[in-house]
Amino acid sequence: MGKNSDKNKKIQKTPEKKKNLLRILRDAHADTITLILVLVLLVCYACYIYGGGKDDGLSFIDVFVYNMLALAGNDYEFTGTPGGRILGLIVLSLGVVGLSTITGYISSALVARRLNAERGIKKMQNMKKHIIVCGWKNDIKSLIVGILHKNKNLSVADIILITGAEDVRLQTLRDDAELKGLNILKGDFTEEQTLKNANIKEASKVLIIGESGENLDEELIDSRVFVTALLARNLNSKCHICAQIRTERYRNYLEAQNCAEIIYTEEYTRYILTTSTNYSGMSKVMSSFLDNGDGTSVQIEPISESWIGRRYGELFDWYKSEKNFLLLGILENMGVEKEIKHNILSEAQKSTNYGEIIQRLKSVKEMETNEPRLNPGDDYIIPGNCGAIILGEEI
Repeated sequence: MGKNSDKNKKIQKTPEKKKNLLRILRDAHADTITLILVLVLLVCYACYIYGGGKDDGLSFIDVFVYNMLALAGNDYEFTGTPGGRILGLIVLSLGVVGLSTITGYISSALVARRLNAERGIKKMQNMKKHIIVCGWKNDIKSLIVGILHKNKNLSVADIILITGAEDVRLQTLRDDAELKGLNILKGDFTEEQTLKNANIKEASKVLIIGESGENLDEELIDSRVFVTALLARNLNSKCHICAQIRTERYRNYLEAQNCAEIIYTEEYTRYILTTSTNYSGMSKVMSSFLDNGDGTSVQIEPISESWIGRRYGELFDWYKSEKNFLLLGILENMGVEKEIKHNILSEAQKSTNYGEIIQRLKSVKEMETNEPRLNPGDDYIIPGNCGAIILGEEI
């Protein structure tokens, strides 16, 4: 058994070693190095054929070795013909440039590999079902702690923060005991490679809050949020994207691109201010809905398939009696738009009724994802692929 386990370990390690070797070759610009070596060989061959080496009774290997020795600083007289001397100078020039290029590429690849290891990029590229936070705000710690509070199954090691904030601020986060293990990737989240370094293809959620700082125009901040949302959707069509914007124009842009979640902070601020002029205590009511610290808040829970096709009144009574939750409404078409539409179309293709297929195609075209239907009538029929909007203790 011991020998077999050792063999299995060797078999498992071999593909990993091959991957590491291929990654090093790629980082070291192996294609450019190969081209330089081929050019050196071709010029050496020209020395052998046209430079007089063949006529002097030398082999190609002799010519190649002589040129390499000259490149290393050894004096030699290869041939006395003018053509041979010219080709010899070409070999020397090409060798000097080529050698410095090769050593430069290899050195930069090794340095980049070392820096990536220190920044934890390799670890990030192996993460799955993680959350990516793009941007910076002064209370970033409160945001990350809040994410962990709302997602009980997550740890701080499942979150990647991408930001271009100063090293001093980032070091403060690294030194914080509550955020020990947080993955911090310093860079520009509007660049595709930065998102790839965070392994966005395997991420479950992407939260884009933008870089808040001094002398930054709100239009500029939102434009970067918009670009990042497009990139994220292009790199991972199944992840849940939530974007925070500050201007209404970019809210419209994101809606046109079917962004799953758009947080327009001005809208909520305006609503609370206007309603507070008419209703006393509205700000405290809204705070209680969100979470005032007592563990009671508005939440969304997926509805099991057993409730599909049943009445809303039955579900309302069940939540009240079984869980002591107040059912506020139904969130229709819950989830990522592309995935929902794909499932609906797949189900439609199973039908032999062409009229039903056409009707489903029309419904998919007009469908709006994550559409809340608050306090519907008791006779409202619960559709598929929806969630329950509930008020109660956090699940």
